[in-house]
Amino acid sequence: MSDPPTNIRALQADQVLEVTWPDDRVDRLRYHLLRSECPCASCRNEWTGERVLDPASIRPDLKLVGMENIGTYAVQLAWNDGHSSGLFSWETLRALGDESRGPV
Repeated sequence: MSDPPTNIRALQADQVLEVTWPDDRVDRLRYHLLRSECPCASCRNEWTGERVLDPASIRPDLKLVGMENIGTYAVQLAWNDGHSSGLFSWETLRALGDESRGPV
């Protein structure tokens, strides 16, 4: 299990969620990436994990309209497209940050 971030903030003008980790690593996750990787059952097949949401259908003016910590393990993001059921665990956010950085 990943340690929780020390800070999370939405940079609306950049359409980026900035996540700061206890090891001082800072990930800047694009809203489009987060929305397209939503782990909820509406966006992914519950049995196969295959993406159901077409990333091309995500609106270009995507904004984060809400963010709520879920216990000590995740954050729930709410978007201006009306979607708000995705829970992003710390592990998921860290993995998305790893993918965004590319090979080391």
